[in-house]
Amino acid sequence: MTSERLHVAREVARRASSTALEFFERPQVRHWSKGDGSLVTEADLATEEHVRRALAELAPGEEVLGEEYGGSPTGAGHWIVDPIDGTENFRRGVPIWGVLVAWRSGGSGADGSGGSAGSAGSGGEVTDAAVVAPALGRSWSASRGRGAHDGDGRPLRVSAVARRSEASFCYGGAHEYEPAEMAALGVFASGFRTAWGIGNFYAHMLVAEGAADGALSVGTSVWDVAAPSLIVAEAGGTWCDLGGRHDLGSGALLTTNGRIGTTLLEGVRTACPQAGGSR
Repeated sequence: MTSERLHVAREVARRASSTALEFFERPQVRHWSKGDGSLVTEADLATEEHVRRALAELAPGEEVLGEEYGGSPTGAGHWIVDPIDGTENFRRGVPIWGVLVAWRSGGSGADGSGGSAGSAGSGGEVTDAAVVAPALGRSWSASRGRGAHDGDGRPLRVSAVARRSEASFCYGGAHEYEPAEMAALGVFASGFRTAWGIGNFYAHMLVAEGAADGALSVGTSVWDVAAPSLIVAEAGGTWCDLGGRHDLGSGALLTTNGRIGTTLLEGVRTACPQAGGSR
């Protein structure tokens, strides 16, 4: 049985992805840098506007926290939105980007700190999430306690790989790390069967599918990680920040199949001691 929140998350992400895809197919999209140096495009703004209109229709009166238009949720729950996760890819015509929508029940504030597995805020938890990658023709979703599924309704399940020498690890882009950290991470990653610089939401979806065994994102905000963390957890995997905590606001997300989790966490913490969440 699909929860009502999950139905809303899927439908909103599906609708808004059409706006993002229309911009993606244009020869040029206006873009500029935010105050923190990250990139934003006119497509990010238009897509979040579409998300908010769809939520106003399907979940009227409920609060929203989004990457581009913010929000200060104060109620019993709220939606968390990343209109385009993978904006750098989007701008360059790389199809690995997605629309992320998640529902967080309870909790307070936007920092995503504290709580148990699936949590994002004191006393709150992410209970429903959807990710749509329209340029890939793929989607994923999950509802707490009901499992995770792909766009065709097939259950997602993490891999059973238990040895680092046979595992696949995704660690994002070199530009996200200090040079010394990248060098140390590269040494650690060389001990895996394969290690790829696949970043953003997609690395974590590969973990949920069992196609990769661990994935690391650094420099994250709650809207980057709320949906992926739940989908991986409901696929039977684990997630934490680099302090080993279930904290979606600390600036890092490490997802694993649960079998290489300890090895991966220890190795990444040693290689990247200053990365988000490890201090």
